[in-house]
Amino acid sequence: MFRLKAGLHNFQEGVFGSTSDLTCPTNVRKPDTLMIACSGQGTAPDNVSFGNPGRFSILQHFGASMPSKSECKEHEGLSCDGVKTLFDRHDFRHVIVCGHLGCAVIRYWLQPVIEQHVNILRQQFEKRARDLVDKNYVPHTDAERCALMVCKHVLCQIENLLTHPFVVERVLAEKTSFHGWVVDDETARVLGYSSEKSAFVPI
Repeated sequence: MFRLKAGLHNFQEGVFGSTSDLTCPTNVRKPDTLMIACSGQGTAPDNVSFGNPGRFSILQHFGASMPSKSECKEHEGLSCDGVKTLFDRHDFRHVIVCGHLGCAVIRYWLQPVIEQHVNILRQQFEKRARDLVDKNYVPHTDAERCALMVCKHVLCQIENLLTHPFVVERVLAEKTSFHGWVVDDETARVLGYSSEKSAFVPI
């Protein structure tokens, strides 16, 4: 379990669905769940044990990063248009943002920054999570700091997605709920975010 400080994210009630919504049997034969995963996870996101064939639509991007609405305007061609197209084509009941503890992207972001050589995409996606970790936690090891960064980054990407009106409309209409996941690469154990506990707990 990764316990986090409460109150650092302002998610409205009803944003997060329960794990039971995903694990209960379903006869769905078309994608009803969008999983946004890190490109460094390879084919792992396709092997969800309780996923019926064809249930999951997988979108992989470095660090499972998703731009906010304002960032889409600044950087044309990022994943926003692709996500909206997916929502237009499919009636997604669930959106899972899935990070992983062995994420090389996150480990790279935690290296010292040489300001004049900061990559625009790095700066765009890592700053919010890094600030939350550095200002609110005192990790005892590099591994603990990396795990905190992975957890916070997942929640920040959900916040980014919730800046898009077409996403907010679906959440408010109770058509779509979110799930934050973190995978332990060594054990394949999946931790799911519990908004009630402010923690990532084993599924």
